[in-house]
Amino acid sequence: MKKEDLIGKWKIQREISALDGTSKGKMWGSGFFDLYEGNQLLYQEHLYHETEHDELLTATKFYRYHFSAEAISIYFYREEEGRLFMTLPIKTPVLKGNSKCGEDGYSLQWTWVNEETFLTRYQIIGPKKQMMIESEFRR
Repeated sequence: MKKEDLIGKWKIQREISALDGTSKGKMWGSGFFDLYEGNQLLYQEHLYHETEHDELLTATKFYRYHFSAEAISIYFYREEEGRLFMTLPIKTPVLKGNSKCGEDGYSLQWTWVNEETFLTRYQIIGPKKQMMIESEFRR
């Protein structure tokens, strides 16, 4: 994957569930990948979040993506002082990575359906979180 594959606006549909499949909420909105510096993109998403209790919240998140010949390094942006979140090797058809946030472990699987659609799937396991977050991104 190259940074040019991501630049632009994406519509996002996201499902949050417990590991047993019980729904924990839905999110929808937009994500934007913009040129930042050198081989980097700035990603921001603005979503509505309907919780399992029918509350409607808003969510905003920012990340910095750094592209090298071997991997994409994803850093938190505007929080945690730019801490590295995860590195994804890019020489495989399905991108996979792992990260720790405190005691919770995050496993990501990123799959391209076609040049207009990709899917991400986070499995989060730890003392604070036990969930799956599945997202579809469409141009």
